[in-house]
Amino acid sequence: MPSANSRLAHAMSDQVLPSDVSLQSETWLYRYRHYPVFSRTWFRYRAYAFIGVQTLLLLVLGLSFMLITPDLKKLYVFAIPIFCGFTALCSLGQFMAVKVRQKNYTARREALCLVAALCLGATLSWGVFDGLRYSVKYFAYGDGNVLLYFGAKASIQASKRLDEAPAASVTNADASANLATPPTTAAESSPSQAGEIILSIFKFLPSAFLVIYTGSGFDLWVFYRQRKKLNDAIRQQELNRAQEARREAELRLSVLVAQVEPHFLFNTLAGVRSAILTEPARATAIVDHLVDYLRATIPQMRDDGATVQGRLVQQLEAARAYLALMQERIPRLSFTVASDIADAAIPPLMLISLVENAIKHGVEPKIGPVHILVAAKRVQVDGEELLELTVADNGIGFGGTTSGGGIGLANIRERLDATFGQRAKLTLKARPGGGIAAIIVLPLLN
Repeated sequence: MPSANSRLAHAMSDQVLPSDVSLQSETWLYRYRHYPVFSRTWFRYRAYAFIGVQTLLLLVLGLSFMLITPDLKKLYVFAIPIFCGFTALCSLGQFMAVKVRQKNYTARREALCLVAALCLGATLSWGVFDGLRYSVKYFAYGDGNVLLYFGAKASIQASKRLDEAPAASVTNADASANLATPPTTAAESSPSQAGEIILSIFKFLPSAFLVIYTGSGFDLWVFYRQRKKLNDAIRQQELNRAQEARREAELRLSVLVAQVEPHFLFNTLAGVRSAILTEPARATAIVDHLVDYLRATIPQMRDDGATVQGRLVQQLEAARAYLALMQERIPRLSFTVASDIADAAIPPLMLISLVENAIKHGVEPKIGPVHILVAAKRVQVDGEELLELTVADNGIGFGGTTSGGGIGLANIRERLDATFGQRAKLTLKARPGGGIAAIIVLPLLN
């Protein structure tokens, strides 16, 4: 099963985001929001949207400029640097950020690289804009530093230049008169300077917002917000899957109980009937063992699989009573039930399932004496205390009808996985003298 980090990385790739994580929209302008930020699909759809909107705006501005001035050179000088600079701003940093995401860096390193990629992209975009602004002016007018004015501003600049020409031939008297005017003090000029500074800041704010928005400054915030939502959604999905697996395992257990209990009772009662007339003592022993078995198993069966944990003592008693019943039916069978643990919590009816499996596939097909060992002990694995349950027989082993893929063993594995995950497992081992040892290792719980 893939880890939570790998599932998050997969969800943050080019897959469509869940509806509770993304802002769903059917328009082409916001289609990129359906995908994880800094994924390849997100980058492609975002570039379509931003460059498309920019192209439409420049077309409108171009038509407006053509109404203001017939000089198309001014339009080219204005439009080409803006178009190329804006295109670079909404693609260079994002492209590098996509490459960073594909490297699967650690969270801290990825954050630093994403910020660096976006800042580098914004810097390169400014370089593209400023370089093209100079180059286009140079090719159009032979001077890369020429200042261009449009419409009313051009008229104002022309009038200023006309006013400056007579000012160059001012007479000495006029100069004296001007000198007689008292100069403006710093205190008088400071309010106007402060106002100009405040006005410049307010003029700069829209441009700064546009650059941050276009350069994915806000997308970086959305990326981490999106990652948190995805992580929460994946955890909820894992919880739902675990609950569903547990419910399914409990349902299978209840069905197994409903099937096994009548079958076992019918066979045992048939054995009692056959022994009552010829071997009354044996019939009495079978009934006593049956009472012990039912006393140990009925509390678990009444739960219909709803109880998550049973008790080791009850299951050992059930295994002992069951093996005693089987010994009455199969006299060549001997058994040992041992435990060095007073009691522990284990899933219900799990141990008896292994014992029944050993009888069916190991003992019954073999000719001659056979022995079954049921043992429970405490083991240490990587510093964790675990409970090891062993059901071993010296029957026919893997040469028989099963190699560990039966329905009963599959049910045990599913229940272990649903309850303990990777912390529990069931393994089958061939014994050197013949037979099979079924070993369950699970956390030791009181």
